[in-house]
Amino acid sequence: MTFTLCINRWAYPNSIPISEAMSHAKGIGYDCFEPNVEEEDLKLDQGQLERKWREVASNAESLGLRIPSVSTSLYWRRNMLLDQELDAALEVAKVQARVANILGAKVMLVVPGVVVPELSYEAQLERARRAILQVSKVSSQEGVKVGVENVWNRVVASPLDMRRLVDNLSPDWVGVYFDAGNTLPQSLPEQWIRTLGGSIVAVQVKDFSLRDMKFGIPFTGNVNWINVRKALEEVAYSGPITAEISPYPGDPHKASFDTYHAMRQVFK
Repeated sequence: MTFTLCINRWAYPNSIPISEAMSHAKGIGYDCFEPNVEEEDLKLDQGQLERKWREVASNAESLGLRIPSVSTSLYWRRNMLLDQELDAALEVAKVQARVANILGAKVMLVVPGVVVPELSYEAQLERARRAILQVSKVSSQEGVKVGVENVWNRVVASPLDMRRLVDNLSPDWVGVYFDAGNTLPQSLPEQWIRTLGGSIVAVQVKDFSLRDMKFGIPFTGNVNWINVRKALEEVAYSGPITAEISPYPGDPHKASFDTYHAMRQVFK
């Protein structure tokens, strides 16, 4: 089995326009590209939002790049587990789902809140479930599925809890956006994959070094990539594999180049 290789917009500095980033990604060999909804998108009116992202869609089409998913970091600043911030999180979801629809993306990455010390672990999971349900009602109106990401938010600590969270929601509109690097150091990505199985709707990859305690491109850390691929094949995952990495300080393009060739070694 070979996989579709993608890269996230964050692999390029903000100073590089998204059109240039997509063109570079295509030139390297990536099959698809994952853009991000940013703070500025929330400030656009409907017409401005449509024009901006239809231009991106047109550019991607002219390059022959698919856009299977849309990411964002905005849920970290709008904690859906807090009643006073839920509406703001839902506004992010509304814009993100609209952007995904314009781009023809089928999945939008959602962070299921951030730890609230005053809540019990059980209460957090229940609030996350209720919040994701509301987000999915927003996304379904645009024909977009919610991909709940496993992140270092101390809300969903294990694959069993993630499975419990998404299994209680509609499989038509909610699944798991699995990030391999985010499982370390507490657990192993292949264990998450086998536990979550068919609920995985998208996959992000980056590595994590236990020695340096930092993320990096594949083969710079402790993720066992052979085991990751084997587990994905066992659960019959056939969607895209999207790199979420940062650019090197000294070269805005080389990290995406190095990552592509590392991903080819694993997934092609």
